[in-house]
Order: sequence, then structure tokens, then C-alpha cells
Amino acid sequence: MRTSDEIYHRVLWDPRFEPERFVMGIAERGAVPKRVALVDFVPGGEIPWHRVVFFEADGRVVWDRRSGVDRLGEAVDGLVGPDPAPGDVLAVPPTHRTAVAWVPPDRLWPPIQHLRRAHDRQIRRWPPHVNVLFGFVPEAEFERALPLVAAALAETPPFTARLSGVHWFGHREDATVWLDPAAAGHEPWARLRESLELRFPLCGGSSHGYTPHLSLGRGPDPHPLVREAEALLAPMTARVTELVLLARRGDEPMRVRARVHLGTGDVRHAAEPAPPGNPPPPRTV
Repeated sequence: MRTSDEIYHRVLWDPRFEPERFVMGIAERGAVPKRVALVDFVPGGEIPWHRVVFFEADGRVVWDRRSGVDRLGEAVDGLVGPDPAPGDVLAVPPTHRTAVAWVPPDRLWPPIQHLRRAHDRQIRRWPPHVNVLFGFVPEAEFERALPLVAAALAETPPFTARLSGVHWFGHREDATVWLDPAAAGHEPWARLRESLELRFPLCGGSSHGYTPHLSLGRGPDPHPLVREAEALLAPMTARVTELVLLARRGDEPMRVRARVHLGTGDVRHAAEPAPPGNPPPPRTV
């Protein structure tokens, strides 16, 4: 039986479902469960997942904690289609040594790398990138994963990304400053993420709250870097025509192992690099 948070995120981001048709039952002490529209529920808020006791769709129970009912994948009066066939998903636990990402074209690297050299401790490990799915399946599973990645990317045509706007994520003791690659619209990024999550159900957590971002650096006070980045980085545009599968072996940096084209799903394997004596220095342009 799936957990309540798995059911919630599946309904929210599986395009076969309409979240507006779902209601959640929230346990109340000494009272009947409170009914809450799924689209109004706030994950991570005051209501913990263990208090979610049922899900209904159009008034019919599709998941119930107490009775063990879990029929979300059934075709209930045309509410949903069938679950993906076993060969259409790869349920393998993820690793942080791999990712599916977009790497900007070389012409955009100089100002980004200038900032990263001064502020990003991960510059030797990662190229400039926007993660779409991280962590991803281990590299040993790439042979099985590539056809599924290709099928997911074939559903989204190439699009133009506008990199404009500098923001930051706050952490407990510091903050990450990032460039927004979705200034022209979040929708194509979300579509890519959703298509991949359907095929790799154990990877990526949830599309709910997914924020495409290109990290520029990290430090205790984000404001100086924000000001520096805003002064240096003019708005940039680039076509997103492919995503790459990145993997890190041993102590070496993340390297491109395969490229998958949007709109067609065509796959191109990357050439194996010569065995390095030491990880190469950060790329400069």
C-alpha cells in the first residue's frame, strides 16, 4: 500500500489525473475526519502525513489507510488511465552521483563561470547546469534508463529559455544564489520534470515546488553576490534542445555520459574521456 504523501504527489503531477476532483480526509481528534480539497492541502504545513486517512475522487474512495484500500491506478469510471506497464518505469533508488540536466551552450559560460570561480565550491565538480532530475538512477542503470528518458523528452518540443533574474535559497547557516532559467515561463521545465518523474518514480521527490535554477554560488550572506550577479549578468536566451545524463565516477567531476534530444528522443552517447590522472581544472572560455 502506498503512503499518503505518495498518493498526494502522484495525483498532483500525473497528467492523467485532475487534482480538482480529489478530496482528502484529515483525522480530527474525537471527530469525523475533516474533508479538504486536495488542491488546498499544503504539504509540510500544520497537518502531518499520518493524519491523512483517505482520498476520494468524485466521491469514491480510492485510498483508505484503515481498510488498506489502494486503487488509485484503477480505471474508476474513466477517472484515470491504467498504471504504466512495468517496462515503462524504472523504480530504482537514486544516487546523488548522477543527474538529468540542461547544460547551457558555451557562449553563455564566461560571465557565469566568472562568478562561480569566486563563489561556488562545486565548480570543479559540476559544469554550469540546470538540474531537471537529481538524484537520478546509478550509472550502471543508464542502459535501461535511456529509452525511458528518450520517451519522456520526446513529449516536450525544444523551447527557448530566458536566463534573467537573480534569486537565493536560504539554508540553515548560509544561502545559495542562483540565476533563473525559467524567466520566459516555468511550464516547459515542469513538463520535462513531470514526464521524467512518471518513469522514475523513486527519483526527484516531487515536481510540486520544483524550481529550475542555475547555481552561481553559496555563502553566509547572499546579498553581495546577488548585487554582483545582477550587475554582471545581462538577460540571456538559449534554445533548450537536449538534456544530458551526468554521472560522477570516483573523485572525478560530473561528466556528460549521454545526450537526449527534446521533441524526438534521439540519444547520442558521449565519447569516453581519457583516464585522468587528476580531475581537470574548471573549464574556462
